[in-house]
Amino acid sequence: MTGNKKTGAWEKGRKWPAGDAHLLILLIPALLLVQACSGENDGGKTEVLKENIHGFHLGESRDGLFERVRHQVSWKKLEDPATGSRGEMYEFSRVLSQPRDVDHARLTFFDGRLMEIIVYYRQNNVSKLNFLRDTLEERYGVESTSPDGTIEMAYKTYWLKGPGMSITIRRITKKPEDELYVQYLHDGLHERLRKIRKLPGR
Repeated sequence: MTGNKKTGAWEKGRKWPAGDAHLLILLIPALLLVQACSGENDGGKTEVLKENIHGFHLGESRDGLFERVRHQVSWKKLEDPATGSRGEMYEFSRVLSQPRDVDHARLTFFDGRLMEIIVYYRQNNVSKLNFLRDTLEERYGVESTSPDGTIEMAYKTYWLKGPGMSITIRRITKKPEDELYVQYLHDGLHERLRKIRKLPGR
């Protein structure tokens, strides 16, 4: 094999010394592990966020997540109401942190990475909505924004920015019971999805 003459990395007919070949065999598994941790399925383009959201990390690999939680929680795959536009969706029976006030969670994967976490709460009154807003504002040191009251009639929404993610808190008044959830959305993955699928912004 002929390589770059400036670096002298390869010369025609050169063979690997036995010691170098042994070292290469040892390095291959390590290199594969680094690749898997940094972004399998997407060439390492996705940042895994440090923020722990009830035991999950936005940007982590789907395969790694399922392997990690398979003995702790059950899940089922959901049909995407938007005909597959948002990726692979799964409903989890609970979150890993096991808080009493969480009913269940929905996780969405895009390019094999965790793009979205939606946490649904058992207590869904206005007091709980305000508590979640105040808690998240304090945690991330930001002030939430909200649409004009004339726009929202049957629901109330607050938006916040977290490190590398967008957060939406929403309470919906509906029958047979109201609904309250917090959505955590990976900024990089969502932007990539929007460009590929030509989806509108929030």
